[in-house]
Amino acid sequence: MMKFRQIEAFRCLMVAGTSAGAARKMNVTQPAISRLIADLEESLGFRLFNRSKGRLEPTTAGVRFYRAVEENFLGLERLTQVAANIRADAPEGISVACLFVLSTTLMPLVLKEFFKYHPNVPVTVDTCNGPEILVRLQDMKVDMAIALDFPPFAGIDIEKILKVHVSCALPEGHRLVDKEMIFPEDIHGENMIGWVPIISQNYEKELESLQAAKSVPKNVIKTHTSHTRYAMVAHGLGLSLVEPFAAKIWSNNGVVVKPFAGEISYDYVLAYPSGGIRSQIMHDFRDAVIKVANEYDFGFDCRAK
Repeated sequence: MMKFRQIEAFRCLMVAGTSAGAARKMNVTQPAISRLIADLEESLGFRLFNRSKGRLEPTTAGVRFYRAVEENFLGLERLTQVAANIRADAPEGISVACLFVLSTTLMPLVLKEFFKYHPNVPVTVDTCNGPEILVRLQDMKVDMAIALDFPPFAGIDIEKILKVHVSCALPEGHRLVDKEMIFPEDIHGENMIGWVPIISQNYEKELESLQAAKSVPKNVIKTHTSHTRYAMVAHGLGLSLVEPFAAKIWSNNGVVVKPFAGEISYDYVLAYPSGGIRSQIMHDFRDAVIKVANEYDFGFDCRAK
């Protein structure tokens, strides 16, 4: 049966690279590290290291096992930090998972609003894509998340906060920039910066809208981050159907953003691990998110009713 001390020795050895370094980290002798690793390998039933000419090289199995160990240690380190904060009577902190584009547009405004009332509360912003956000919520690695809406998932509660229409980003000087609204048929044959469909329902909405209009753009580039699509448009590589949060940022960098006539909208949600007790600080952070989302200035009318 695995013991915590064995796992700790394995992690220290992987991080330090040598048994001497691991021994210093744990304040034990090198033979003690060797015994702990040998006992762990016996418990696991596979080798973690190859021993050659006095050196330890992680096996493929060892590297795979380390990934799982590191993931669990991150949760343990968070508990350790919480305990240290409680001992020191330090303010409760909040960890928030957030989409890349929201971390540079919505989140700074949310933090400014939140810090008006809680200037000493530390906030960790964990920037990641949609599937990674779901994993962090299910594993309780974060207190809450701001994300695109997603189908029901066990262990996650959601609260819808905002619905916006998709927009069309065009390079300056493009033939369509003078139109008030871009229609699906307008982009037939155009070079397009498309999605890598990580969140499939959003990709499918775009596809259905274009297919209904018999519009077939050329998907010259595909990517899954909003800022990357805007950047490609800014460099004249094509147009793109985009979320509108970053429109104001990129309008000063060679991008013209217009409303798109297709029936495509994005729902944004606050998400939480199910069953958790939410502190007053978390409720105040939630209120800051709602306030900023309701007042956010997109630069043009894109809110869906």
